[in-house]
Amino acid sequence: MAASKNIRLKEIIFMRNNPLHLFKNPSFLRVWGLGFIGNTMRWLETLAIGIFVYEVTTSALLVALMTIARQLPLALFGSFIGPFAERFNRKHLLVLGSTVMTISVSCLAVSAYFSFLEIWHIAILVFINGTCWTLDYPVRRTLVGEFSGPEKMGAGISLDSATTNVTRMLGPFLGGVTYGFLGLEGAFIISAVSHFICICIACSLVFEFQPLNQKAESYFLLLKEGLSIVKKSPQLIGVYLVTIILNICGFPYASMVPVLGRDVYKVEPALIGILSAAEGAGAFVGALVVAFLIRPSWFNKVYTIGALTFISGIFCLSLVDKYFLGISILWVAGLGMAGFGAMQSTLVLTLAPKNARSRLMGVLSVCIGCAPIGLLNLGLLADLFGAQIALTIISSAGLATLLLTITIIPQLRR
Repeated sequence: MAASKNIRLKEIIFMRNNPLHLFKNPSFLRVWGLGFIGNTMRWLETLAIGIFVYEVTTSALLVALMTIARQLPLALFGSFIGPFAERFNRKHLLVLGSTVMTISVSCLAVSAYFSFLEIWHIAILVFINGTCWTLDYPVRRTLVGEFSGPEKMGAGISLDSATTNVTRMLGPFLGGVTYGFLGLEGAFIISAVSHFICICIACSLVFEFQPLNQKAESYFLLLKEGLSIVKKSPQLIGVYLVTIILNICGFPYASMVPVLGRDVYKVEPALIGILSAAEGAGAFVGALVVAFLIRPSWFNKVYTIGALTFISGIFCLSLVDKYFLGISILWVAGLGMAGFGAMQSTLVLTLAPKNARSRLMGVLSVCIGCAPIGLLNLGLLADLFGAQIALTIISSAGLATLLLTITIIPQLRR
């Protein structure tokens, strides 16, 4: 009898903590859907463009520059988007971003179809789409946390992170298959239609908007106040530093996947898509575990261990030349990515005052926007020494720097 009561109690606790219940909230479902569709298309475009540029130019540096063009707006505009989002209706910002991306990708599709597409066309419009993507953390993901509520914020962000990792798996796979069968224009057409669907979803979003900053303060003053909050929290400083390290020394590896696939593994676009999707597959599994089992007391450890696992995986990837071994390593690296990715936003949102969440998420966007530094370094090194040696250099530097940061900031280990 006691055993059956214990089982029943565990079932009640599980159902109460089940993050899938958040889907019953229409507002949460809509902002989650925007992330699912938008991020899938982002990764589809990234892989398809990477394969196209490498086939046309055979330059690893130019492939990296395409990703730089997408990431650079985070560094340039991320800090301003946070204060901006606190003053304006986030629904309108989401509609605007989806509309601009629909138009830009449609232009690329038309150019590719009529065969007058140039590399610089892609770079400009990818930069525009990257600018729209700066809205994700301070606008969309902040809404994910707010619609989840204080008690389920960790679960809601983890669920959104799990979904993002599905897109890291689904997007590259679709990108490789679509490019192989329909060409670059096919990939862009699919992306344009998907972004139009995002416009419709964003327009249907309903919530009460109240500007968090009623006073007509300058953006620079709001940003300064946000940075002062960060300075007072060693834990926040640690979160941002780890984010910078991984975005400079870890995540740029993705720009070299088309190069590894073509030059090292000697495989076709569809198999390159599967290789690129391997990390997302591992991250999806890991993020589901985090979403269902995570406890607030574990946030820091999961974040730190996840970061170490991910960057160690990239280092191991740089040392192998077998396709299926590369897939296995990326899958394990994805498990680490799950812990890092889910806890990154969760820690910022839980540590930030409510009236400063968008600002601090904007600062997080700037940290993520440091990726072009790593992408440029990786591209230059790959042109000089090859993709594998380049990955070895930057991932080993990242691993050493990460270990030093964890040692200096004890809050990351607690």
